[in-house]
Formats: sequence, structure tokens, C-alpha cells
Amino acid sequence: MSDIKCIVDTIGRTVVGKITDDNDTTITLNNPVIIHVQPDQQTGQLQVQSFPYLFMEFIKGDKNKNNWVFHKASIAISDVELDDKIIQQYENINSPAPAAQTEEPEVIKLFDE
Repeated sequence: MSDIKCIVDTIGRTVVGKITDDNDTTITLNNPVIIHVQPDQQTGQLQVQSFPYLFMEFIKGDKNKNNWVFHKASIAISDVELDDKIIQQYENINSPAPAAQTEEPEVIKLFDE
């Protein structure tokens, strides 16, 4: 069983996150991600987008201290095993690749000092 859980929150959004705590009344998800599905107007196919419950840029300090407690009385919890592609999207959102470092341009001296 994966430690990544899929729930539907109180306003009907599909949310995926790593379980940090699970008891009789609540489930706590770390760095939850919202999965949004909408039809493409031109092709009629479904587009799947995922984005963080709260953007990391809004968090001060430790970015891993982004735990959300959901009360089981007001959410739906699924027992589905998520496809590897969805899990990879979740991981990519929560572990973005570091920005490419560019070398400083070479300084050309026009005059001797």
C-alpha cells in the first residue's frame, strides 16, 4: 500500500498527498496536490492538471512543514491505488528540479588598470 492517499475534500476537489497521520477522526496529508480534470474545448479529450494545495512560495521556513488535517466526517477517502503517472506528477510538484545555474559571463577588460 502506498503512503500517498487520494481524497475528495469538503468542496469536491480531488486531493492527493502523503499520509503523515491517520486516526479514527482525521487524516493528515503532507504537501497535498489538487488534481483538476477538464475537457479540452477543441478535442473533447480530458486534460489533467495538478497543482499544490498551497504554493511553496507562500511558506516561510521548512517547506516540508505543509501538513493539512482533513476531518474524516467531511471528506471522502478512496482506497484506489494511484497510477504511477499521477504519483510522479505529485512528486514533481513537491520536488521541483533546481533552477539551472548559468555561468557568469566572462568579463572583458577594455583598458589595462
